[in-house]
Amino acid sequence: MTISNPEVSQYVLSTTAQKSDDHGLITCVRKGNGDSIQVPSFLSKDGALHCRVTGNKSEWASVKNHKGEDLVFEKSWKFSPIGITGKSNSSILHDDNNNAFLWLADTVWFGLTDRISNADWKALMHKRTEQGFNVMQVVSGLLPEAAFGEPATLLDGVTSWTLDKKELEKRWWDAADLRVIDAVQAGQMPALVGAWSYYILEFGEERLKQHWSEMIARWSAFPVFWCVAGEVGLMEYKDLFADDMQERALSIQQMWKPVISHVRNSDPWKRPITVHPCPAFNYSSTEALQGDESLDFIWLQTGHADVNVVKATLGALNKAQRDSKLPVINSEVCYEGIAGGSPAMLQRYLFWTHLLQGAAGHTYGAQGIWAFHDDETSPGAMWGWIPWQEASQLPGANQLGLAAQYLRSIHWNGFTPANDSMKINADLDHPHRPWAGKTGDNLIAYFPAVSMAPAEIGISIELATIVFQKLKKSSTYSMQIMNPRNGKIVR
Repeated sequence: MTISNPEVSQYVLSTTAQKSDDHGLITCVRKGNGDSIQVPSFLSKDGALHCRVTGNKSEWASVKNHKGEDLVFEKSWKFSPIGITGKSNSSILHDDNNNAFLWLADTVWFGLTDRISNADWKALMHKRTEQGFNVMQVVSGLLPEAAFGEPATLLDGVTSWTLDKKELEKRWWDAADLRVIDAVQAGQMPALVGAWSYYILEFGEERLKQHWSEMIARWSAFPVFWCVAGEVGLMEYKDLFADDMQERALSIQQMWKPVISHVRNSDPWKRPITVHPCPAFNYSSTEALQGDESLDFIWLQTGHADVNVVKATLGALNKAQRDSKLPVINSEVCYEGIAGGSPAMLQRYLFWTHLLQGAAGHTYGAQGIWAFHDDETSPGAMWGWIPWQEASQLPGANQLGLAAQYLRSIHWNGFTPANDSMKINADLDHPHRPWAGKTGDNLIAYFPAVSMAPAEIGISIELATIVFQKLKKSSTYSMQIMNPRNGKIVR
């Protein structure tokens, strides 16, 4: 079945619900074939019991709780993104209409906090969609670089849990609901991180399962991705660089595995699952979980040290591709402007090298916007203080958006590396040379800016003449040259 008008419908119990009903299963029966699915419910801050299903109300014959009571249709939301279900059977992602999905994400970890207003959030989502982005990486309440309950973590003035950590704070979740749904209706597919790694030490496994049950009940019917833990393995910052740091990291990674299983078993709509690695221990989610059995796609995090990360980053991409056939995406690398470095030039380089070597997409980030800086005390300001409004205008985002739009326009279906199609070509030892890949009938070559070359070389003359080789015999080729700074075809 082709999905042409994606929609999510919400049902509500007209009688009074009990707290024990929260996350209880609702049986939903489809019209026509009579197929049924059980979806988890959730309580809103007013105590009403709700559930959400894909599609519109005309698709559902009945929606009942475990007591046989009917939930009645309340409202629905329409949007443009087509969701993605389950594990990919190729090295790229495909939506539920089986169309190739080229992931281009922005990093907005603190998007579900009062650090940005509802109006500004909505405007940013629309702006990124217009630029060519289609994913937003955002943390669901339990955030990095700020302790639980600190002002920087609040939304609608409260935390995602009551301060005694005994109950979910439904006022926070209702406010977060607005943000997530606004993002989806603006054309984004949120990649929702449940909690940063070390919160499992503070909250424990059962409460984090409950946290995830709330996320699944509210958002799994929408087109979303799940990241079960941020920087999985990371302990509290005060314990970093202890003598037994690596052993602690492995222990924490093991603690998260039952939570990952809970997410997989509880989500009726089977949204894709990953974890976000911490480069102090592992570059990829595959390494962090000692394999890909628990994953549907793979995230990398490879550091923020400007051009110094290039060789290790591309090596990590290659290793992740060897270790698994699942789609690989670098979810965090070299935020634009971080520590005064990683300019637009490097953003373009990272995007094109990753994509041409077979990545399923790429994640952008900008220092200042991921935590929505408003002053020099903002979370993460130690890496460079820049107001988030200014960070949102940095040129790298627009240039990556243009690149993604171009690839979609030529029906990108994943690249097969083809560096050897050029006589002078890149490899890990010569990363400043041209990179190339094939998708469909297209051979794309990317020429890094000359400033990517080692300083001792100066301006190289080895590319004064470009020689292509290993092309298809008896074939006709046309050539375009695109300016990656503005997307214009110059020849």
